[in-house]
Amino acid sequence: MMERSEFWSLSVSNWVYGFSRQVARFGWRSAWLFHAGAAALVGLGVMVVLLGVDQVSWGTAIAGGVLAMVPAAVAGGVALKLSHALARTTRLDDPLGEDDEEIEGIWPQRSFARQVEREWSRCRRYGDQGALLLIDVDHLDQMRTTLGHRHCEVLLRAMAHSVQATLRQSDILGRFNGAELAVFLPHTDPLGALDAAERIRHKIASTPFSCQDAEAFITISLGVSHVHLAQGTADALLTEAETALQLAQEAGRNCVRAAPLQPRHDDAAPSPIPH
Repeated sequence: MMERSEFWSLSVSNWVYGFSRQVARFGWRSAWLFHAGAAALVGLGVMVVLLGVDQVSWGTAIAGGVLAMVPAAVAGGVALKLSHALARTTRLDDPLGEDDEEIEGIWPQRSFARQVEREWSRCRRYGDQGALLLIDVDHLDQMRTTLGHRHCEVLLRAMAHSVQATLRQSDILGRFNGAELAVFLPHTDPLGALDAAERIRHKIASTPFSCQDAEAFITISLGVSHVHLAQGTADALLTEAETALQLAQEAGRNCVRAAPLQPRHDDAAPSPIPH
């Protein structure tokens, strides 16, 4: 049984990693601006509260607000610094490389995010269909321990090329968080996206990859989401795919899971049949 200290350590670690991923998606410059604004709001709130107290001067209230901003600014700054350091560590440990331009046809994460945003907007504007796949290598940490970083890198690059070989020319393959890959499938309905995901999963699971003068087999888990009207932003599409990927991992890995289907159009309710 896991000790309480181990449980809390794991929980904090997962929280910090999740926070780092969210900040990275939001953008570091925007995160710092948000942090500065939040600290200013804390100071303003304290100042307003102090002004509501009898016999407190404006000078005292302003001083109290400024003093309240200091711990808020320090705490937020430390959190963002730690998140940035963790994100950099993740990129250094990333077998494929955040900004790796050597893998032809595979977009770096930031460029891929812009492509998805553009395609999502196009689907929404013209009522077209589209889907997002998130691909995660199963038991990656164990692979790194067993094979070593260099051999693991070679193996994962070969896996990425195998994924690429299953896609259409119009499909968009990119990097996403650590060793994950992502694919946007334009002009693809939910069932077509599931077929594509299963085709990728089967291709990887059945392909022997050369590693250390031997053959190695790896498996992947995939989460699938599709564009629909209930999504307010492209981030919602990504969040649904992340949730589906987590379901695939919880189901034992080496499988495909999809986000719940949503209607593409606001169809009017049928008129009642007159009697």
